[in-house]
Amino acid sequence: MNGYEKGGSYKTFFLSVRKRLTQKIPIFPELTTMLTGHGNIKSFLYRLGPTDNRMCPCEEEEQTVDHLISKCKKLRNQRNEMIRKIKNTGGNWPATNETLINNYQFFFVKFVKSLELSDLK
Repeated sequence: MNGYEKGGSYKTFFLSVRKRLTQKIPIFPELTTMLTGHGNIKSFLYRLGPTDNRMCPCEEEEQTVDHLISKCKKLRNQRNEMIRKIKNTGGNWPATNETLINNYQFFFVKFVKSLELSDLK
């Protein structure tokens, strides 16, 4: 997914609006950014024009929500902590975004809170 389709990132977390409306989700800017793909993520900023570079500072690939959750080398420690906690509860990795928000929301939110998105520009 390139994250450019309308609601593209959000739809990977919430397949159904009805189900989303029944969920209690903490609201804070970094989580909103991760759920929507809108905010301090270089692929989004590139589309808007404030930057001419959509690459992640890890220099592996374009900085997208999926890259930050699953691949970014700079977030390896935070991701490994989340993965360890998910596996300790009997979960599997990799997990879909939908599974992260539905089954492992506590661990995912803790992961997102540990990020400094402004440092990843």
